[in-house]
Amino acid sequence: MARTSTNSLAITRIETEEKTTDLRLRLKGKLAVDLADYLRAYSETNGGHAVDLDQLVPHMLAAFIEADRGFQTWRRSANGKAPAGGTR
Repeated sequence: MARTSTNSLAITRIETEEKTTDLRLRLKGKLAVDLADYLRAYSETNGGHAVDLDQLVPHMLAAFIEADRGFQTWRRSANGKAPAGGTR
């Protein structure tokens, strides 16, 4: 039986029709366990809406980058230019 959660996660509901990109990543140990737990928490928090890791991980990276104030400060200090390869 799925737990009911009153917590909210940093990752909001992912629409599965979103375009995806291949990601190859090998994790082991605690990080692998934590990521599997996060995937389950995401599903439970979003009413059983299941996604694959290849859909979740890019959103986690985007949330991390957005929340990284040091990076955001660095980006703004780069003369208003997006870094090489950036889409901004």
